[in-house]
Amino acid sequence: MNETAQSPAREFAVLVPILDHEGEECVLLTQRSGTIGRYAGQVCLPGGERDPEDATLEDTALRETWEEVGILRDRVTIIRELAWHLSSVLHRVKPFVGHVHKPYELRPNPREVERIIFVPTAMITPALFRIRGTWKGPDGHEHAVHTFPWDGCEVWGLTARILREAFLKTG
Repeated sequence: MNETAQSPAREFAVLVPILDHEGEECVLLTQRSGTIGRYAGQVCLPGGERDPEDATLEDTALRETWEEVGILRDRVTIIRELAWHLSSVLHRVKPFVGHVHKPYELRPNPREVERIIFVPTAMITPALFRIRGTWKGPDGHEHAVHTFPWDGCEVWGLTARILREAFLKTG
């Protein structure tokens, strides 16, 4: 669900990092560390809450990507900005799609990232996704919770929704 009106004050940003991994164009996802608390073990895109020193939400996405997986901001070219998304806990999230240029070094922060997961962009098709259930948005409507299995994990919720928007143009 894309959301722009009547949202909470807290803003978050994520990067949909597209990179060459072993000769294949992939999206980089992370599996959260077991020490993260509420989000432990979940698969997500690099990102987080906007800090006061972040001039823009794009800066937030790039800073968080560097902090979580070690990709320097000068290795990323933002391709496009996606619509606002509202998470199930009512966080306002702005996704950015970016191409990661070689050479890049991946250095996952062990306090935040258990492991890095690569999903080939060619695999992100409508057939990949299933519906796990629904959630009721602040608009009072039920919205599908999309999911797909990958590399021994379940990718679901906001991460799956953003990937659908970025690659399937379905929102």
